[in-house]
Amino acid sequence: MKLILAAGIGLAAVVGGTGVAYAMLQADASASLRASGKVGEQADGYLGVVGSADASLRAQVDAVNIKRRAYYTDLASKRGAKIEEVAAATACEIFASRVGPGQYFRLGDGVWRQRDGSTPVPRPDYCG
Repeated sequence: MKLILAAGIGLAAVVGGTGVAYAMLQADASASLRASGKVGEQADGYLGVVGSADASLRAQVDAVNIKRRAYYTDLASKRGAKIEEVAAATACEIFASRVGPGQYFRLGDGVWRQRDGSTPVPRPDYCG
């Protein structure tokens, strides 16, 4: 438990609070893609396709993920962190504040889940 808490604190320090990730999220099309019900947020900080998708939807998801990867890379280099750490920390924030009722998310176990309207999205263990 202490290790998970320490990891969560460390990840929060890497990203530096919700304002940083919030600004990144405003710059991509993830909200409209999540609202479609065909795309969801993943524990690795990237969008994923729920089920099958046509080439256009896959291209939109890829475009968002390319922007996210660039953001994670830039922030990681500024903070002396690994890209995966920044992505995971951002996923913690996304799960806590951006996945709305009826939208999909996927934890580290690889199973897509749909958020109901009354309970928060469970966050990965490393979120603290």
